[in-house]
Amino acid sequence: MRRFFISKEQSEEAKSGRVVLYGTDVNHIANVLRMGTGDELLLSATDGQELHCLIESIRSDAVVCSVSFASCNQTEPRVSVSLIQGVPKGEKMEFIIQKSVELGVCEIMPVMMERTIVRFHSAQDALKKQNRWQKIAEEAAKQCGRGIVPQVHLPESFKAMLSKIPQDSLRLIAYENEQEYSLKSRIEEATKSADVQHICVIVGPEGGISPEEFQWATDTGFESVSLGRRILRTETAGIAVLSAIRYVFED
Repeated sequence: MRRFFISKEQSEEAKSGRVVLYGTDVNHIANVLRMGTGDELLLSATDGQELHCLIESIRSDAVVCSVSFASCNQTEPRVSVSLIQGVPKGEKMEFIIQKSVELGVCEIMPVMMERTIVRFHSAQDALKKQNRWQKIAEEAAKQCGRGIVPQVHLPESFKAMLSKIPQDSLRLIAYENEQEYSLKSRIEEATKSADVQHICVIVGPEGGISPEEFQWATDTGFESVSLGRRILRTETAGIAVLSAIRYVFED
């Protein structure tokens, strides 16, 4: 069944038994998917509800749907993970976003680091890139059946990002020079003393994380982890981390 995402306001509207879709969803439903009256849609709301709907009518500017019944989304992981990703060059970031969404990431925080090659010339350039990344996240969320669209934040400096991490998060930094602690051992150690609900993971760009950045991170509570005896590319590291976390928590 084709999935679309609706806002909190549309979710409230749906309590009346009907919800109206606007914008790019209209073109996608009518002209790309060529759906028609009576076809089924699944609308995912921000509160975790999924609305099973039938298309009632299609206009040039709107698709009107009638709600058949509601159910709770079952695809969201129990433990949420934020990926703090040093921005890589080319299309690597798009690949990272797509695969991270498939693996259940709750948000992606792009950061500009000392060894980041990409530079944004203006705030407008950064906003344009974020809009592109957010669209990729939404498309990936639709494809894999997510209950939410993970947020892709505006790129910001690494140091600025460190000040925004919730204090109750398990904070990990994938560091190629770490020899003692593996990702698995850090998670096992944390889960013995607390009920882990949120994990933040830092992955550096091409060239890795500088010693100064590593120090900043550990000073704010991040713990260093190794991802194995081989050095992974930046576009591989986040995927490896998310896969391992999902395996540990069996979700």
